[in-house]
Amino acid sequence: MASPGMYGPPPRRHSVVGPLILIVIGLLFLLRNFGYTIPLFHNFARYWPLLLVVIGLIRLAEYFAARGGQRPAPRLGAGTVFLLVVVIAAGIGVSRAFHVRNDFNWGSLRDNVDVDDNLMHMFGSEYTYDGEVTQAVPAGGAVRVNCDRGNITVSSWDQPQVKVVFHKRIFAGSQGEADSTNRSTTPRVQLQGNAVEVQGNTEAAGAKGVAADLEVFAPLKADVDVTARRGDVSVAQRTGEVRVNSLRGDVTVDQVTGNVNVTTQHGSLHASNVTGSLAADGRLDDLSLDTITGSVLVTADIFGDTRLSKLEKGATIRTSRTELQLARLDGDLTMDTGDLQGDGVQGPFSLSTKAKDVSLRNSKGDIHIDDDHGDIDLESTSVASLGNMDLTTHHGDVHLRLPAKANFQFQIVTRHGDISSDFENVRSENRTGSSTAAGTVGKGGVKISIASDTGDIEISKAAGSTAAPPEASTPPQPPAKPARPATSGKKVSDDDVL
Repeated sequence: MASPGMYGPPPRRHSVVGPLILIVIGLLFLLRNFGYTIPLFHNFARYWPLLLVVIGLIRLAEYFAARGGQRPAPRLGAGTVFLLVVVIAAGIGVSRAFHVRNDFNWGSLRDNVDVDDNLMHMFGSEYTYDGEVTQAVPAGGAVRVNCDRGNITVSSWDQPQVKVVFHKRIFAGSQGEADSTNRSTTPRVQLQGNAVEVQGNTEAAGAKGVAADLEVFAPLKADVDVTARRGDVSVAQRTGEVRVNSLRGDVTVDQVTGNVNVTTQHGSLHASNVTGSLAADGRLDDLSLDTITGSVLVTADIFGDTRLSKLEKGATIRTSRTELQLARLDGDLTMDTGDLQGDGVQGPFSLSTKAKDVSLRNSKGDIHIDDDHGDIDLESTSVASLGNMDLTTHHGDVHLRLPAKANFQFQIVTRHGDISSDFENVRSENRTGSSTAAGTVGKGGVKISIASDTGDIEISKAAGSTAAPPEASTPPQPPAKPARPATSGKKVSDDDVL
């Protein structure tokens, strides 16, 4: 019979320190996800050395338990050692930042990093303060709002004064420190010439964590000029000029009778129901424009989605990769990094882009498209809406659907592709690998030019359109009525087609 020790000592166990640390960290973040307000960073900066004390006590307990059971003490695994090194390094760094928080350059951090309240909790607990400030405004006066950090909402009312309702959040180590910061950062409202200036005043206490959400009530006809460094801006129900300069945050403009000018470096723009022109510049995440009666000019790089709807005087959009111009938009147009889809576009329509699949429905007027890499798909079901078309794609297919009775001149070429058509007069010729077609369909009229380096070109008849009836045809007669003489020699015009 083998002795108990012939196979060597039992395997040495691992310490429970590592799993316990992960369990504690996981539970804390889980409580945060369920809505419990726990200032993790702030408490970690103060009490992280206590974690080392607890770990030491656990190790002592493991040692004495192993000694009593006459077995080796559990060892720390490589993963646990690494986790302890990370905790100690993070604790030292956070504690150092906490102790020098009063000298911290909050302005630089807010301008260059997307700082949220969770990170600001690292420098103290959150204390809130509410208040209200008013100032009379002269007739015809303007309103200027400036806030370093916090959301700004501008609304209308019928009083000859400006009222500012603020909700302030201060991150501090104690109630006394927060109260002192609050007294020095009260929003200011004062008259400067013919304008009322509203200052969020969040930077007045120096390098402190302060954010102030401002709700500004201003007379309906007062021009509004808003400057926001970090926070969303919303302006609604105005009769006057609106100017917004935002460094980081979304801008929303609604129900404005007057011109709108927006400059933003990081955020989305949503504008609707604007009776006047709109101009936007800088850098945009998403762009959404709906029901704009004046001209639209956007000169900004757009990194998200673009949605346009009901633009009476059209739009011009210039980015580093795309230039779009249209005379009017009765329907909708959407655009992202790889696609552009439009319905109800009125030309002249011009598009120059690097890499987009383009699809237009129910378009009217002249169309010019230069697409470096993408397919082009156009459909028109009305003869009266046809305009000249100049379509170029260097790497993509072109599919054009036209009314069955369309009249046009065509010039088509594809260097590495095929040409096909439902119209009998459109026939291609192949020469040294290239396919070309030129000629006239019907009475001629509008000019259609299509070119593709590597792609197929197809011209088909739009669904629902009807072919021209034969000449001198006799209209069919209802069976309940006597037959009428045929109208021999009469041609059916385009206007007779339903």
